[in-house]
Amino acid sequence: MSEPILRVEDLRVSYGRVEAVRGVSFAVEPGALVTLVGANGAGKSSVINAVAGLVRPSGGRITFAGKDITRTPSHKLVGQGLVQVPEGRQILATLTIEENLRMGTWHTGSGAQGAIDGMYDRFPVLAERRALPAGALSGGEQQMLAIARALVARPTVMLMDEPSMGLAPKIVDEVFRVIEEIRASGTTVVLVEQNARRALRAADHGYVLQSGEIVHSGRAAELLADERIVQAYLGVEGGGGDRAGSAGAL
Repeated sequence: MSEPILRVEDLRVSYGRVEAVRGVSFAVEPGALVTLVGANGAGKSSVINAVAGLVRPSGGRITFAGKDITRTPSHKLVGQGLVQVPEGRQILATLTIEENLRMGTWHTGSGAQGAIDGMYDRFPVLAERRALPAGALSGGEQQMLAIARALVARPTVMLMDEPSMGLAPKIVDEVFRVIEEIRASGTTVVLVEQNARRALRAADHGYVLQSGEIVHSGRAAELLADERIVQAYLGVEGGGGDRAGSAGAL
């Protein structure tokens, strides 16, 4: 078995006196798709933001490609190949699509335009509208732009925080198709999702969070096949997507 590309050990994240993440540990193998699932407020985004360098942990250790990155700021991690697609997309609405993509290439040097052209080939809707303000795109198109912006940064590991949030079921299908393509291309993916069943269907390995702690982990297919876990934590599928059933804190 290869050495994990990403390892989180006894991670703790606090906001003032409130401990949102308590002793979370997991490892990600190169080329894998790993998902963290759980109810809104279970601590998933706090974990992923700590890994991305956006939140400073109050305890624990994070290693990426064998290096301790526990206190490394996010902009340095991007240059090392650890790139996040943030919750809510966070595109720059007043800038054009092309300008948003260029923001993702700030550290890549002479190959920037080639990387952008590659995204236009992959996402034709972005090519057609490259001169428009990004705010003119639909929610699904904005999510594709956010993913493309991360891809032009040439990630070794892509962190994705709630990429299906607020999207219609048909668009969710497209987002997960793209996620699976990214993984198939060799990029390691860590996916945080409230759409638990869909995330587990795509993943190799899953971790179920509740109230800031991992309460179940294992191969994703095995988690989906365990009716007790499905009923207690994964909720009922239907409508605009899956909803995890158990409530958590922060």
